[in-house]
Amino acid sequence: MPDSDLASLLADYFPSAFPPAAVTAAEVNGPAPGAWDAAEELGLTLVGVGEDHGGSGGDLLDLLEVLLASGEWAVPLPLAETGLAAWLLAAVGAEIPRGPLTVIPATAGLVLSGDRLTGDAGRVPWCMGAARVAAALTDDAGQHRVVSIDPADLLIRPGSDLAGMPNDHVTVSADRVDSWPGVDPGQLFLRGALYRAAQIAGAINGAFSLTCQYVAQREQFGRPIGRFQAVQAHVVELAEAAAITTLAAARAARAAVTGPAAFEILAAKSVAARHAALAVRAAHQAHGAIGMTREYRLQQLTRRLNCWRDDFGTEQSLSLRLGTALAGSAGLMAAATSAPSTVGA
Repeated sequence: MPDSDLASLLADYFPSAFPPAAVTAAEVNGPAPGAWDAAEELGLTLVGVGEDHGGSGGDLLDLLEVLLASGEWAVPLPLAETGLAAWLLAAVGAEIPRGPLTVIPATAGLVLSGDRLTGDAGRVPWCMGAARVAAALTDDAGQHRVVSIDPADLLIRPGSDLAGMPNDHVTVSADRVDSWPGVDPGQLFLRGALYRAAQIAGAINGAFSLTCQYVAQREQFGRPIGRFQAVQAHVVELAEAAAITTLAAARAARAAVTGPAAFEILAAKSVAARHAALAVRAAHQAHGAIGMTREYRLQQLTRRLNCWRDDFGTEQSLSLRLGTALAGSAGLMAAATSAPSTVGA
């Protein structure tokens, strides 16, 4: 079970440290000075990483709580990316440095030949300002390798996503990078998909809570709009999306504690991507025009949902992978309970 003290800390810290005005400022100017250091001091940046590797301890379910809460409050810090890079480095026994970390999700444009790493990669989140950049790739000899890249070896072209968070293009030209044999790049993809599913679940929960508050307070024709059946339909759709997505992410995380959980993770991320789109529509329908205003928190959540739903596989691509696996198996139960090769990494 997740740590109750951790849950209480998250419920107190994130809303107070990252109110809507702070999130808006971070989208324009980057996180406030000291924001990362404060989270790091509280141990929130390396939850789920063993203390023997320099982490805060806890397990994957504890990390899931952090990611759910970070999604709910639109926390403008690379908590998922740092957790993903730390997991990758810990898996091969590499040093995990202090400071924000990130990963290169798509490494098809990179070539590792011996210790030399070259090439280009796009859509690298939070690269600018990272203490270290990690990646899992296949080298020119066909071997799976984990690499740790010094940001000084990167030419970074800054960019941003729809939520205003860093999303950069990098060119790598490193004569020597630290690398270790180990993790299949597909395992990094699965872990990233699980982390994003958790953040999506948190953001949908945040949109649901905000919508419930709004429809209870906003009056039309002498009564709260939440009493109108048309508005209630949107609230119910949000409630369903929040519950199902949170459950799917939690079940996938529990499965991943004991194994690769490829089927569960791909299914959870597919569900999360679908419900992200439904939640955005339902929340804005219930709010009307105010939901789009920059001063109101809803758009901070829905812009993130629109970004995250396509990270680590779109709904369509994940559904195709699951469907192909099912078509080649003895059925749904066999695919869900057999070896991880059923759906592939």
